[in-house]
Amino acid sequence: MLYRSRIIVALLACVSFASLNIGSITLAHAAPNSAGVQQQSPGKVFGKVTDILESGGYTYAEVDTGQGKVWGAATTTPLKIGDMISFTTEMPMQNFHSKSMNRDFPLLYFVSGFDTGSASQAGAATAMASPQAKAKPASTAKAVEGIGKVEGGNTIAELYTDKQKLSGQAIRVRGQVTKVTTNIKGKNWLHIRDSSTLDDLTVITSGIAAIDAIVIVEGKLALDKDFGYGYFYPIIVEDASVTKE
Repeated sequence: MLYRSRIIVALLACVSFASLNIGSITLAHAAPNSAGVQQQSPGKVFGKVTDILESGGYTYAEVDTGQGKVWGAATTTPLKIGDMISFTTEMPMQNFHSKSMNRDFPLLYFVSGFDTGSASQAGAATAMASPQAKAKPASTAKAVEGIGKVEGGNTIAELYTDKQKLSGQAIRVRGQVTKVTTNIKGKNWLHIRDSSTLDDLTVITSGIAAIDAIVIVEGKLALDKDFGYGYFYPIIVEDASVTKE
């Protein structure tokens, strides 16, 4: 009886692997980021969907983390290009060959499902690694020169100092754009700096500006925004308008 049970288990395993169209595979015993993919949290990959394939009841999604691209596969899932998703790295497979697509994947993660909810909540976190993010390294030696207080507004240093008093209020600030990340949950993320401090200010806006542009930002100041995965903002400007000087 025990022998018969083992045979049934073995047959079920074969059927399962056949349904995945597996040719020759090698389980990846190396670290999950062996393909050059930067992971923002141990055991998980976060990024923007750049390619989607459907085959054999499975959705294959290519995700760009900003440091590299990696493929994940789960049971059929409605996704579209540009979606922010996350998935675990619990079952990495190297040199995976799909017979139905006649395609090889150097590294592919088979997962129980794609997480679109937590990825959305971590939109700001994935923004930091977005392939569309372009940054000019900020100097740690001195503040940006020549960027003073805008009329009727505050410096970035004042926003940090008076954040409790200014929380939830409309603020106005001038700064130089040092980083731009586009299309995160339908918004653009800018980082600006001025001459008052070495700290930068993160701005969420529907507008856009080029790196190095001097802009006037107007919006609501929010405090202690925690987007998870280590991305915490003591102050951030939401629903901002951005005007180039």
